[in-house]
Amino acid sequence: MKIYNRHERLIAAPPEHVADLVSDLDRVWPTELAPAPVAQEQGALRAGGMLWQEIDRPGAVRAFRVVAPDALRAEHWFEVEPQEGGSVLRHIVSGEADRSHEAVWRQEVEPLHDRILEALLRNVEAAADRGHGA
Repeated sequence: MKIYNRHERLIAAPPEHVADLVSDLDRVWPTELAPAPVAQEQGALRAGGMLWQEIDRPGAVRAFRVVAPDALRAEHWFEVEPQEGGSVLRHIVSGEADRSHEAVWRQEVEPLHDRILEALLRNVEAAADRGHGA
């Protein structure tokens, strides 16, 4: 099954400031919904049952490849682009879930992901409004 998920928000701050906020997920992660990803060896992050490997992706300020579970082959990344009045912060997930993982993605992972991402975007917006990190 193909996976594509996108969230975005206009943030009233310059792209450099928004990118800085996203560079440290601990500052903007909505811990009331889920624990913040935990740093692992070699640039990886553990987020619940998932392991993300940080990667370079053209145009992204932060990007990850999902390396576990094996049934989910995906990348997700943050983009920041200048916009009148500030910056658009966008998060995209693109990939595939094996048939064995399709129901897990639709019923568990995607709904939680959507709640976390919307809360994260609110946290970035609030931190940008304050003019400093969360």
